[in-house]
Amino acid sequence: MIMSNETFLGFRRPDGRFGIRNYVLILPTSVCANKVAQDIARQVKGATWVNNDFGCCQVAGDARLTEKTLINVANNPNVGAIVVVGLGCEGAEPLRIAEEITAFGKPTSCITIQEEGGTLKCQARGISLARDYAQQLSMQKPQQAPVSELL
Repeated sequence: MIMSNETFLGFRRPDGRFGIRNYVLILPTSVCANKVAQDIARQVKGATWVNNDFGCCQVAGDARLTEKTLINVANNPNVGAIVVVGLGCEGAEPLRIAEEITAFGKPTSCITIQEEGGTLKCQARGISLARDYAQQLSMQKPQQAPVSELL
């Protein structure tokens, strides 16, 4: 335990933890959605993305492990909102991932390339969602928190 009177400015999450950053996370559920997720993140100030080399051609336990990993990435306290991006046919199910992420109390949306009608339409929809989230997050004011709150 850190014994200090020092503080930092952070964003309190619904679970009580603090994040120093307030990112919109663009979360691809498969390798097939990486490029779309990356393109969305590059177009939105305050957004970031993670690379996912899995999700397609996975079954049962392997797919569930990928899902749990992605869900836990979204639970990082530096993430304030999430746009889940899937292809639409992967073993790691985008909608299930998004539904489980909502339990963290963070704004979350789910889009798939197939349901949106292709890559460009999915990118446009994702950019719109991410910009809305970034605007919402920009209204949040950081709070003083003790250094002991850092993970």
